[in-house]
Amino acid sequence: MFLANIAAMAQESTDDGGSVILWWALGIALLIYFVFSVVKKSKTAADKQPGGQKAAQGNSAMTAEDVVAQRFQPTKFREGYDQDEVDRFLDTIVGELRRLQEENELLQRHIINPLSQPVFTANPGMSADQVINQKFSPTKFREGYDQDEVDDFLQKIIAGLRQWAAENEQLRARISGNVIP
Repeated sequence: MFLANIAAMAQESTDDGGSVILWWALGIALLIYFVFSVVKKSKTAADKQPGGQKAAQGNSAMTAEDVVAQRFQPTKFREGYDQDEVDRFLDTIVGELRRLQEENELLQRHIINPLSQPVFTANPGMSADQVINQKFSPTKFREGYDQDEVDDFLQKIIAGLRQWAAENEQLRARISGNVIP
């Protein structure tokens, strides 16, 4: 509304130099609006992390809560993925992400307090390669999940699993003294 008023005033003004000043004001107002919208978007991304805070080392990897909250569009008259298969697979991924997140927290605590209990690595329940190779049964004349939507989400999961695994490996290396912080 404010920007529209300035633009209207700039178009109506025919004074000597008044129009130039109003156009400058419009440009500055647009610049301020742009800066605030970028800041707001970056704050919103940080708030999506667990507890409203960024995870360690600015980690913006996918969390188990992100997977739990994900909803897919159902398909009825076109091919989709079997909903039960996708849901079971995502449950396994949620378990693995929770394991990785917990391991990450324990490793960070161990770095802060080396006398804390040692961190034991559990066998992964799901690797990024397993997600890549996962195939779901197609549905034809019954409700399923939109295939493109599921595939896109699985790509985000792959990136998230890799990011958590890499960060945990870096933390383990710091604990063992193989990496200088």
